[in-house]
Amino acid sequence: MQNNKLKHIALRDWIKDRISDSTFKYGDKLLSENELAAQFGISRQTVRQAIGALEAEGVLTRVRGSGTYVAALPVAEKQKTMNIGVITTYLDDYIFPPILNGIDSVLLENGYTMNLSITNNKIENEAKVLRNLIEKGVDGLIVEGTKSAFPNPNTYIYKEIRRKNLPCIFINSFYSGLNFPYIALNDVKAAEICTDYLVKNGHRKIGGIFKSDDIQGHLRYSGYCNELKKHGIDIDERNVMWFVTEDLNELFAGDYDKSIDRRLGCCSAVVCYNDQIAVRLIDTLKRLGKNVPDDISIISFDNSNFASFSNAALTSVNHPKKQLGIDAAQHMISMLQNDNYDWKLLYEPILIERNSVKTISHP
Repeated sequence: MQNNKLKHIALRDWIKDRISDSTFKYGDKLLSENELAAQFGISRQTVRQAIGALEAEGVLTRVRGSGTYVAALPVAEKQKTMNIGVITTYLDDYIFPPILNGIDSVLLENGYTMNLSITNNKIENEAKVLRNLIEKGVDGLIVEGTKSAFPNPNTYIYKEIRRKNLPCIFINSFYSGLNFPYIALNDVKAAEICTDYLVKNGHRKIGGIFKSDDIQGHLRYSGYCNELKKHGIDIDERNVMWFVTEDLNELFAGDYDKSIDRRLGCCSAVVCYNDQIAVRLIDTLKRLGKNVPDDISIISFDNSNFASFSNAALTSVNHPKKQLGIDAAQHMISMLQNDNYDWKLLYEPILIERNSVKTISHP
């Protein structure tokens, strides 16, 4: 056990590693608290702390009067189920229905059924749906990562999935440190195109709103910074706002209008994480007496229905939507046939121009 780690964390990681390498298998009874305490020279309280954490994650389950058992990944011997598990963060009227439609159409053509689960961008939900799909039996997984910018406690499940050669494709995002194939928009380049477009329309004071818990937000921020630097424009962190999934509604509810005005009101343009954010920002600016694009320009990502039906029709980078779903399903069929797990597909961004960006002159 490593001295530089808290003892209960070290024990927790040791148990996860033993599950990952199949020393402990699904349904196996764990060593008793006394046995673990003696083996690692730690107290029973420390053992209980580690086991309690793994119970909370769903890795272990305690049976009263019997003991503690491994509750992760009951992957049976490979048998064709003709089911593909599909996990997305949300299911609403944004970009998700066309993605799912694309996946489903290809799977049906090839005799497969889509088994859909939603995480609502919650880590604990991701763990539950992964285990549920694997227990039911699926031939492969198409996954949109949950809070993909943060360290993920479900990594051990994905490592086990990879070890068992269960085909898995990530869409829209990916987890750092996990070598799975993925399909996504080139988010860095997309943000570079957006920022360059604003600069070429005379804007120099360009703010941004980005999502901190999904990797797309970090990649888009990176592209935004790249392009500002390219044009010799200083990056002013006072004009950049970050949000997480849970804070979104609160951010635009009205109580933060003054804060938004203080951070972004001095900008001539704002790069928004996606069309949903752009539309909410437009409503906030309207409450503050500012109009888009006359007073401030807005540019965003996804080219969703929000973009075309907004009061100020949004200039927005197109998201491939249905094509992404089609490509994900086609690659899944290919992986089932030839076990090629070493690839990625990035879509080149295309900017759809509408009327949310105003051309201005600058000194």
